Parts: sequence; C-alpha cells; structure tokens
Amino acid sequence: MNAVHEQRDLQRWQPREDGIVSLNGPWEFYWNRLLGPDDFTDGSPRDAFTVSIPAQWNSYTIGEQTLSNEGYATYRMIFALSGEAAAQPLGIYFNNVASAYRFWINGELMNGNGTVGTDVTSMIPRSYPKLYFFVPRAGDNEIVVQVSNFAQRTGGIWESVDMGDADQVATLYRNRVMIWTFIAGSLLLMAVFSVFLYLFRKKELAALWFGLICLAICIRSSLLGESFAYVLFPGLSWEWGVKLEYISEIVTILGVAAFVNKQYPQDAIPRVFPVFGAALAGFGAFVLLTPAKVYTQYMVPYILLLLLPVFLYVMFAYIRAALRGRTGSRTNIIGFLGFFASVIHEILYYTGFVSFGGLLYFGLLFFLITQLLNLSLMFTRAVTRSESLSIELNQVIESQEETIRQRTSSLQQLNRKLEEGNRELGRIENVRSTLLAEAYHDLSTPITAIKGFSKAMMTAVIPEEEAPVYAKRIYERSVLLEKLIDSVVELIQLKTGEIRFEFAVVPLLPFLRQLSHRYEAEASDRRIALRWEEPVLPLPPSGEITVSMDPFRFERVFANLVSNAVKYTPADGVIRIWMEFRPNAGTDDGCVVIHVTDSGIGIPESELMHIFKRRYRSPGIQQAKSGSGLGLAICTEIIARHRGEIGVSSKIGEGSDFFITLPANVRDAESGNARMAEGGEYGREHSVD
Repeated sequence: MNAVHEQRDLQRWQPREDGIVSLNGPWEFYWNRLLGPDDFTDGSPRDAFTVSIPAQWNSYTIGEQTLSNEGYATYRMIFALSGEAAAQPLGIYFNNVASAYRFWINGELMNGNGTVGTDVTSMIPRSYPKLYFFVPRAGDNEIVVQVSNFAQRTGGIWESVDMGDADQVATLYRNRVMIWTFIAGSLLLMAVFSVFLYLFRKKELAALWFGLICLAICIRSSLLGESFAYVLFPGLSWEWGVKLEYISEIVTILGVAAFVNKQYPQDAIPRVFPVFGAALAGFGAFVLLTPAKVYTQYMVPYILLLLLPVFLYVMFAYIRAALRGRTGSRTNIIGFLGFFASVIHEILYYTGFVSFGGLLYFGLLFFLITQLLNLSLMFTRAVTRSESLSIELNQVIESQEETIRQRTSSLQQLNRKLEEGNRELGRIENVRSTLLAEAYHDLSTPITAIKGFSKAMMTAVIPEEEAPVYAKRIYERSVLLEKLIDSVVELIQLKTGEIRFEFAVVPLLPFLRQLSHRYEAEASDRRIALRWEEPVLPLPPSGEITVSMDPFRFERVFANLVSNAVKYTPADGVIRIWMEFRPNAGTDDGCVVIHVTDSGIGIPESELMHIFKRRYRSPGIQQAKSGSGLGLAICTEIIARHRGEIGVSSKIGEGSDFFITLPANVRDAESGNARMAEGGEYGREHSVD
C-alpha cells in the first residue's frame, strides 16, 4: 500500500458499448476507522493508503506490519464519468464481502449486507452477492464502503465489485442466479430420483447414498454462488449458513466414500470407511459447536488431513475396479479424475498458490453426470432385458386370452385416469394463462406510458422546458406500476397463504381511535372532515372489547377503506368512523361491526355485489379515478383470515357505508392499553389502492 491519493478515470467508458467494468482500484483505505461521506467534505484524511481489490486484509501492509483479517476499515473511491455515461442509471454488483458492509454512493446510503461494527458484539455478519442501482452524475462520483469482520478467517473486499449499465448488470445477476438455481434444481431432481429408485429396490443402497450426495450438494449450492438460500429463507443467519456449507460438504465426502463401497464392494476396503466416518463426524461436531471464526481457520488442515485421504481412497477403489473389468468403472474413473482435479485446484486456492477458486462444485457435478451415464447404461440393459421378456410375455398372452382381457380392462382404467389427469392439467394451465394475461393487462398500461414519455424525451420530441412535466408523469406512472405489482403479489400471497399473520389480542376502542386520528390529515388535505364517533356500549365499568387481529394487516384494510372514502367524497364532505357491539346472549363474546361511512357520490345498487371482486371498478367512475382495482379484493382476503366479513351499503348521491364484522370478546381493561391510545405501538404507514 502507498499513501498517494488517486482517482479512477472512466470518462471514456461507455456503459452500454464497453460493458461491465471492475472497480478494482485505486481505493483509499483507512484501517480501523469507520468513515462516512461527511468525513470527506474537507478532503481525504492524511492517514489514507491506496489499495486495490479484490484482496484480503492480510495481503496489505502498513509500514512493515501485515494487517489482520479481523477488524474494520473504510474504502473510498472517486471515479469520473462523462456526461453521456451519467445520463443513464448504472448498477453496481457486490460479490462476497467479509463479512459485513454498508456503503454510500455520492452521499446516498445504499445499505449493504449485515451490520457493520467495531467488535464481535456490535457486528452481524451477512455475506452474499447483492445488486444495487443508482443514478450517477457527470464528473466525479464517490463510493464510500465500510467493512468489518470478526466472524471468519477471510476479511475485506476479497471478491470483485463490478459496475455497468443497469440492464447489463441486472442481466448478469439474473443469469448467475439462473445458473445456480438450475444446478441446485438438477441436483434436487437427481436426489429425488435416486431415493425413489432405492424405495423401489431397497437392496440398491448405492442409490440411497447417491441421493444423499446430490441433496447435500444441492444444499451447499444454494448457499454458494448467488446464495439464493438467504433470499428464500431470510431468517437464516449467516453463522448457520456457513455451518450448513461445511456440514453439507462433510456429508458429501462421506457419501462419496459410502457410495463407492456399495457400488464396488469387492474392490473397496470396508474397514477404512468407519475411520473416515468417525473423523468426518468429529470435524462436523466441531463445526456445530464452535463459531465460524474458529473452525474456518482449520480449512487447510481439514482439506489435507480429511478430504484428500478420502479422495485417494475413492480413486484407489475405482482404479482397482477398472483393472478387474467392473461395469462402468472406466466412466467412473474419468468422472472422478475431473472431480479430483477440481479438489487439487481448491487446495491450491486455499493455500494461496492460485488466485481463484470455486471449481470444486463443477468438478463434483461432472462426477455426478458420469454416474448418471452409468445409470443410463443400466437402464439400457434393463430395456434390452425388458424386450426379451416382452417376447416371452406375448407368447403367454396368446395362450391366456382371459388374462389379456383383464389386462386390457386395466389399461382402459389407466387410460381413463390419464384422461382425467390431462383434464386437470388443462384446468391448471388455464388458471396459469389467465393469471399471466391479467398481469400483462394490468402492467402494460403504465409500462406503455413510461416507454412513450421516455422515448419522447430521448428523441427531443418534447421541448426542453416541458421535460420536467413529462419526467413527473414518468415518475407517477412508475409509482403506479410499483403499487400495482405490490398489490398483485400481495393478493397472490394472501390467496396461497404465503403471508404470515401475527395475531394479538387488541383492545378495539383505543386502537380504532388511534387509527382515526392518524388518518385525519389525509382527509383534511382534501377539505373533508374525518370524524371518530365514540360509541356508547353496554359494558361494565372495567370492561373493554378486545379482538384477535393482526394490527398491521387490519390497518391495511382500514387505510384502504378511508382512502376510497376520501377519493369519492367531494370537498366539505364528512367521513364517519363508528362501531357497534352485538353481544351473544349469555356469554362474554359477540361481534363488532366497524363502519366507514362517507357522504360521497355513492355506488349503484347493481354494482354492490361486484366491487369486492379482483380488478373490478365502477364503469361510471373508472375514467375519473385511478387505482388497480385490487384494494377491496385484498381487504376481503385479509378480513377472511380474521374470521370476519366485509360488506357495503350505498345510495347514489347519498354516500356509502363500508362495514367490517369481526368476532370479539369482553374482558377487564388493562392499564397498559393507554399507550395504544397514543398511537405508539402500531404506528405504520400503508400504501393503498
């Protein structure tokens, strides 16, 4: 490292023509300091050094002292762009950074991954590739990255940071995700196939071990590369993710040894496998019982003392089987040689002799493909044998007419079942096609508007002085498109049960009072009075009405009903929020009816039965009011999950009354409910249709 401050000159770089560029340097580097953009307003501090990435911290030296991979630091880069390059959004792609980071672009915080801290207690590790988009500016642009690591043996920005045109970077990210997803999906199918093969013929233990190998590699593949397991399971911590990486690899190696023993029992050495099993199980227990910063330090000894002997043993068994002419042994040797070469390369990578790694899984995948070739050969022989059996069967059928009739009847029944299955597949395909058609119909209008306005601005059809007006229209269409996508996704998740509801027993009166006060501003902006009418309820002095609900989801319904009332109520109108309690005879429970009543334009009686349907909007007001038509459908799904109902009564010119019916209980009031009346606990913002 040196103390000379430089900047990256990218003024000749054209993102779409020149492609993606790696931001490998020069970077200003501040060791054991967490600096933000405000710390550079007066220039770079004096203690900065210039470094390049990707590199681990222990490859840097300050003075004559080599840095540790444990600590924290700040990276800063200034890069210059031409006006043409800055006229389009760019994407920046962070690969793995060990093991937490956050960063700013031109002073705007872009978050990052994990929580950056100055010690092991204040940081939360989270390391997998992520993609960000930003709008650059002509001239100098600044990137400030804070990195901390107290969790593993690798520290710093040890993989590349790439930047390019937003579409190109998004395509790169999507292609990588597709590749790793394809690999993981293929392995999962291979695992399922092998397990079924074992279930049909339980003597084939080799098939069971092969399925276990495929499953373990599938799990590890989902944690490596684009690490989509962290996206599918956001609750998975980084620490347990790393543990799963190691455990899946241990299971893979153990499975390979067991697979070879079952595949060629005459050529294997049975007494060796228990030794390998005990050693690998011991290291697996060590991984489970210690944090990543401990067991990751033993990667090289683990490879040399455990993995390498297993590979040598497997190679010995395959060579011995080939010399004895065992079926499929030559194909196995070819596949395992490719796998073994990737293992040697991985060992050289972790010991520092080569600069890139990650080939182990491709070598293992090559080995598994050779096993599939062997399975194909086995099935070819089975088909050949089946043909000979078919000839014999035909001879038997010719002498057994009754048997033929019985089997023909069975085939007819099977054919009917297949026809029923085909009809069911047709129905499913019809549902899928309808969903795609509706999504296309919903999304095409704002997308067409955005494309049209954008093209008009790019081709200078719009005068320069009118450009802000059309830019605002593009923004409005983008917001509409975003809300539409969110609404479609939310409705689908509600219908399929993917959204998890967090129910709590909520005192209803203070909660409704709080909601009514919170949304008064939305109505007053339109010169509409939103009033909460305090009910007079037949309750004992210490009694209160409670409802089991998800407050956040219920507020989603409340916000939608209030927003619709404001939308269709003229100025100087009134919106009333009120409720009634209908007790059950002889019990402490009953139901509450919550009303949102407006003095708006009303809804025709012929349309009342349709307004809660997906994408339905009144023909008489559709042109005047915007919306996706999904809001009330979403409200219906949410209230149904609360075991309630939503309905409406309305008259043209007099207004509408939307009401929600929910089961309720009466219980003694608690002093702690005062905080809900002040709006602190459930105060969240909702976007509505």
